[in-house]
Amino acid sequence: MIVKEYETARTFLNNNENILLEHEAVSQLILFNAYQNLTTSVSGKCMFGAVLEEENTVLLFCNVEPYSLVIYIASQDKDTVNAASITVADFLTDNHISITGIIAKNGVCQSFITQYKKSISCNFNEIRGMDIMEIRKVNEIKPVDGIHRTAVNAESKLITDWMIQFQIEALASEMDYEVALKKVTNLINNNKIFVYENIEHRIVSMATATRKLIHGMAISYVFTPEEFRGKGYAAANIYYLSKELLESGYEFCTLFADKKNLVSNRAYEKVGYIGMEENYEYRILPIEG
Repeated sequence: MIVKEYETARTFLNNNENILLEHEAVSQLILFNAYQNLTTSVSGKCMFGAVLEEENTVLLFCNVEPYSLVIYIASQDKDTVNAASITVADFLTDNHISITGIIAKNGVCQSFITQYKKSISCNFNEIRGMDIMEIRKVNEIKPVDGIHRTAVNAESKLITDWMIQFQIEALASEMDYEVALKKVTNLINNNKIFVYENIEHRIVSMATATRKLIHGMAISYVFTPEEFRGKGYAAANIYYLSKELLESGYEFCTLFADKKNLVSNRAYEKVGYIGMEENYEYRILPIEG
C-alpha cells in the first residue's frame, strides 16, 4: 500500500470527489474541509491524501489543524481497511506530521491508534461516539405545539450560552464567550440559527444549518436546555427545519447524533432520519515527561 499526498485540495477533489459524493453524508467532513481549502497549498497543517492498493483507493483522509484527522473508508474489506489505517499512522509519524485527534469508524480508530502509539508517546481520549444520520423525506408526524422560526438578534446572548453548554456537553471542550457571541451573531444575521418557541412564547430549543454540501445541508448545534428536555421540542424543531430545507431544493439533510443519547436518536428516527454509519472522535493527550 502507498500513501498519495495531494498538493492542493483542488487536486485531491479532482481525483476523489466522485468517490466521496457516493456517500456524501458519510464523507461530509472531508468534503467540507476540501471545499474550504481549495486555494491552500499542502502543508503539515493542511493536507489531503489517499491510501492506494495498486490502483484501488482504500481510504481517503484529511488533516486540517486545529481539527482532528478525518478518515473516510472507500473499501468494504475489513482487513484491507485496517492495513490502510496502519499505513496512514506510519506515514504521519515517519514524516513528523502532528495531529490533534482522529475521527473515523471505531475499528479504523483502534487500528490507527495502536500503530500511532508505537512511535509517539501519547494517549487517546474518546470524546464521543456518533451516528451519521440522513433524511431525504420527512415522515408525517404531529410535532408538539409551538413555532419554528429563525433566531433574532435580541436572543443572541441566550443562544450564546446554549452554544457554550452544547460545546461542553457534546464536545467536552470549552468555548470563549466572546468568540461564541461573535459566531452566534454572524449566524443569526445570516438566518442560520433556528429556534423552537413553545406555546408560552419561550424559545426552548435551537439548531443551526451551517455546513452546506453539494447536494445537502448538515444540521448542527442541536440543543435544548435541561429544563425543557423530554417534551419533544428538539424533534419538532428538527422536523420543521428538515422539511423546510428539503422543500427548498436540498436532496438530503444530515446530522451527527450522539450514540449515548438514545432519546434524541429515537426522535430523529421518528422524523425520518436513518443511520448511515458510525463515527468516533478521539483526541490526543500527550504524556508529560
